[in-house]
Amino acid sequence: MFNIISKKYTQALVDSGSNLDETLSILKGLSLALKDKRNADIIASPFLSKTQKEQFLLESVGKVDMKLQNFFRLLAQSDRILLIPYISDELERRLLARKKEYAATLTAKESLDTKTLEKIQDSLAKKLGVKLSIKQRLSEVDGIKLSVEDLGIEVSFSKERFSNDLKHHILKAL
Repeated sequence: MFNIISKKYTQALVDSGSNLDETLSILKGLSLALKDKRNADIIASPFLSKTQKEQFLLESVGKVDMKLQNFFRLLAQSDRILLIPYISDELERRLLARKKEYAATLTAKESLDTKTLEKIQDSLAKKLGVKLSIKQRLSEVDGIKLSVEDLGIEVSFSKERFSNDLKHHILKAL
C-alpha cells in the first residue's frame, strides 16, 4: 500500500520540474535520518502537531527551493512523512530507468565472488541492451535467482526442483 501512495508523490515530484538528482539526494538523507529510531519516534509522535512535524522536517532538509518546501509541507500536513523512504526508492528507480540503468537482485545460498557477479552482470546487460547493477542477497533456499523487477525479468534455478524434475523424467521414461 505504501508503494502505491509513494508512486503518486513521486509522480508529483517528477512533474514539478525540480532538479530530481538533488531531490533524490535530499530524500536519501531523510530516509537515513528516519531509520534512526529517535527521529522516527518524533515524526510518529501523537504529542506533536502537524505544524511542529513540518517545522522539524523543513529544518532537517535545510535550504531548498520553494517547490520542494511545499512538497515537504504537503507530506507533513498529510501525515505522510514516513513515506519518504518509499518515495526515495521510487524516484531512484525512475531516474535509473530514464538512463536505461536497472538494479538486479541475485539471491543465492552462498556469496558469489566479484568476478562471477561481473560476468553475469555484463552478459545480461549486453543481452538486454541496458546498464545493470547487481546486488547480492543471501537466502536459505538451495538455488539461485536473478530478478530485475523494473523489467519484469526473473530467472531461477532450484536444486530441489531440478532433482524432482529429473526423477519425474526418469520415472516417465520407464
